[in-house]
Amino acid sequence: MNQDRLKLLFALQEDPIASAAALGRVVGITPPTAKAWLEQFKKDLVYTGVHADLRVRRLGLEIDDFLIHPTSYDALVKIERFCDQHPYTLYRARVFGGDVQGLFIQFRQPDVARLHLESAFQVMMDQGIAKQIRELPTLRAEYGSAYTFPQLNAWNPEKLSWDFDWNAWWKRAPKGDFDLSVEPASDLKLELDSLDVRLLAELTRDSRQKNIDIIANIGLNKDKMGVQQKISNRIKRLNQEAIESYRVFINWTHFDVYNSSLILAEAENEVSDRLIKHLRQEPFPFGSGIRKTPKGFAWSARMPSSHLSELISLVWRISEKFEVLSIDYRNSEFYGLWAETFNNKTQDWRTDRDFCLVGPLQALK
Repeated sequence: MNQDRLKLLFALQEDPIASAAALGRVVGITPPTAKAWLEQFKKDLVYTGVHADLRVRRLGLEIDDFLIHPTSYDALVKIERFCDQHPYTLYRARVFGGDVQGLFIQFRQPDVARLHLESAFQVMMDQGIAKQIRELPTLRAEYGSAYTFPQLNAWNPEKLSWDFDWNAWWKRAPKGDFDLSVEPASDLKLELDSLDVRLLAELTRDSRQKNIDIIANIGLNKDKMGVQQKISNRIKRLNQEAIESYRVFINWTHFDVYNSSLILAEAENEVSDRLIKHLRQEPFPFGSGIRKTPKGFAWSARMPSSHLSELISLVWRISEKFEVLSIDYRNSEFYGLWAETFNNKTQDWRTDRDFCLVGPLQALK
């Protein structure tokens, strides 16, 4: 991939829903060229989609993360089918590490629905499908996480590799007492209707589609007077109040042999604070998310194998104990919001037993 194409990809990452013309201006190429390159990126699976990350708490939802250890490969496949059928699944991926072979799963659900999920987990245990289920810390901004994004200036196009001096980077980490608190986003629940939820479902599935395509997908007539203006206004409101950010799912293997890992570490409070503060302030060239935990920190990162080795060495040096889970992105799935999860009569999320428990459990048979 030449430097201009790489710049376009990074420009897309910086502004995932910008038009091809706007992205072209940033890079210095014509709108037709930018459009053609973006279409080729999608065709070649350089990136697999742009999805909206929702302000879940403003929508009356929570995100719950779990690590499930299946009893066999067949059991793993059954749990994956359960995720496909569950109305509130957000993400799943196979994970490996040490004696761990299992599934990392995220659910985006109302609190009441969690009770049904816990019942489903008990069924998995009772039927010998799962042998252990662990809850993990959720790496999202609403839960106090900090994020870093890949930096173009660290990519060496001649060597086709990322330049980064880990030792020098950590030496620059500040020492002392830190205040990691951030001003919390408003948790005031938004008033939603079925149209809002149908639009959010489309935006979590494909955020770069045009408004007229969204209108068609939700069954409205774009030629009917006022429809396009109404949808445009609704999407603008949802962007301001319901959507936290937009995320580009980039296939980094086009640049190097990439690994996605989740590190769960136990460390002294001062060390965890120092690391998180440094990631917030100092340029870090790889995509990652980190969150402080009661015993240390949880750090998810995507980087080439050579740099993953350096990351693990750093964590080993600064922590008392740690666990590394490798995420198998080839066997992962992102799920958009289901419009069917919203009850038009109650104007709220569905939490009935048949919908949240009985239906999904059929996948375990």
